[in-house]
Amino acid sequence: MKNIYTIVLLLLFQFLQAQDKSTFSLNEAIQYGLENNANIKKAQNNVIKAQKKVWETTSKGFPQIDAAVSYQQFIEQPVNLMPARIFNPNAPADQYVPVKFGTEQNMKWAATLKQLIFSGSYLVGLQSAQTFKKISENAEVKTRQKIKEAIVNAYGNALLTEESIKILEKNIATVSQNLFEVKQMFANGLVEETDVEQLQITLANLNNQVDYMQRMKTVSYEMLNFALGRKTDAPIELTDTIENIKEQGMQLDLLQSNFMADNNIDFKISQNQVKAKKLQLKFEKTKALPTIAAFVNYGKNAYNNNFEFFNSDQAWYEQSLFGLNINIPIFSSLGRTARVQQARIDFENAEIDLNEKEKQLKLQFNKAQNDYEHSFKNYNIAKDNLHLAEKIEHKELIKFKEGVGNSFQLNQARMQLYQSQQQYLQSIIDIINKKVTLENLMGQE
Repeated sequence: MKNIYTIVLLLLFQFLQAQDKSTFSLNEAIQYGLENNANIKKAQNNVIKAQKKVWETTSKGFPQIDAAVSYQQFIEQPVNLMPARIFNPNAPADQYVPVKFGTEQNMKWAATLKQLIFSGSYLVGLQSAQTFKKISENAEVKTRQKIKEAIVNAYGNALLTEESIKILEKNIATVSQNLFEVKQMFANGLVEETDVEQLQITLANLNNQVDYMQRMKTVSYEMLNFALGRKTDAPIELTDTIENIKEQGMQLDLLQSNFMADNNIDFKISQNQVKAKKLQLKFEKTKALPTIAAFVNYGKNAYNNNFEFFNSDQAWYEQSLFGLNINIPIFSSLGRTARVQQARIDFENAEIDLNEKEKQLKLQFNKAQNDYEHSFKNYNIAKDNLHLAEKIEHKELIKFKEGVGNSFQLNQARMQLYQSQQQYLQSIIDIINKKVTLENLMGQE
């Protein structure tokens, strides 16, 4: 019985392990997305493909063995004319005799061993394959950065819709209660009908906004699932709150960091482009060098008028040879020179682009750092404004209830409050978005 319980528990554990994760903190979402997003998988496949390309290029310098088997049967054997005097010395000099040479059928097989001895293009090709591999690896890192940024944005937007709905529902509850009270006051002749109508408009607008945000909530969760590499309609629960991600996003040490171009993935990609253009220049130059290759061939031939090649008494005749191929470029009507000059221009342009890229990235880093710092200030201002807007709305509500205020002033105060609420939430989302932008420029994972 114990064994049965153990087996059941193990199966249950495996079943639970197999279930797709549905609850995510922000960091868990990033980690999950970097493992399951479709673009990540494609980038990883491209790295593997580049590794195979390196071996494909390398293998060209190793021995190559080819084998071939051929069979022929003459439907009509070729005829040659031979002087008749070969067979009859007394035959006229202009007389010829038709003769068929060889057998009606023949079969042969041969194997050839080839070895590249020297090729400048091959040596450059090896270096190019390694550079291609690095470019693929850099592309994977770039993809990871984009996916991380997309997940952070999607996670933040999902939380933003959640919090917006909560705030709107709270506002609806407050306005609904106010509307009930104002209707009672209107029934007693203490306020005008316009005051009731004003609150009805406000309530209708709030209900419409909630309906819109509910729809946006569905869309935001679908976008998050898509970024994570999950089915868009898969159930998902976020364990971080908007305040949590605010705390994670506020890293003041990032404002003290200096820009290091060598850590930036875009700069690394530009560096590899320079290497690729330099290798292309070397490749064009090597086309003026000779190519040397050796080969050894061995085979057997068999001849017969009938298909009896697999009989034990069939005679097979050996053949073998060794050869050396030397290809020496001599004159190309300056075509090679023109290609070398074009490659040199491409290389120089790549170096210019690299220098410009460093300057551009430096400017982007400075802007990102300033934007990140400014997002802190925006947050503090939005928080203060929200506090003030709440106080103003509360005062206008008291004045309205005491009959010294009017519905227009109260409505204005509420519109200002609702706007401040959204600005406060958006200021938090801006912090984490600006943070991931800055981290990407710094080359942080």
